[in-house]
Formats: sequence, C-alpha cells, structure tokens
Amino acid sequence: MDIGYPISDIQYRGGEIMCCETNYGRNFLTKEEKIEKLKGYKEWLDNESKGVEEAIEKIKGAS
Repeated sequence: MDIGYPISDIQYRGGEIMCCETNYGRNFLTKEEKIEKLKGYKEWLDNESKGVEEAIEKIKGAS
C-alpha cells in the first residue's frame, strides 16, 4: 500500500509543516491536518521498521 510517504508528502520549512504536493494551491496545513499527516508518517515509519527487522531475520536465517 503506497500512502505517499516518506518525506515527499510532508515538507518542513522553518520548523513549520507545510502542505503536500497534492493539495493544489495550498501553502499551509491546519493543526488537524498536520496531526493526521504525522500519524500517517509514523505508521509508515513503523511499517518500514518492521520490514527491515523481517529482512534482517531472513538474512540471519539464510546463513
């Protein structure tokens, strides 16, 4: 499942979370949008971490 992460969907400028490329014409996210974007990004990172752990275990098992 592609949710548009990493980083290409969330931009940081001067400590401010900016809008993603798909929000045509908008420059800033609302507080609620920022929270949802960050939650989605965290979920993506968690899943990526699990995938890395699985890959490590697979390599260890092949040794």
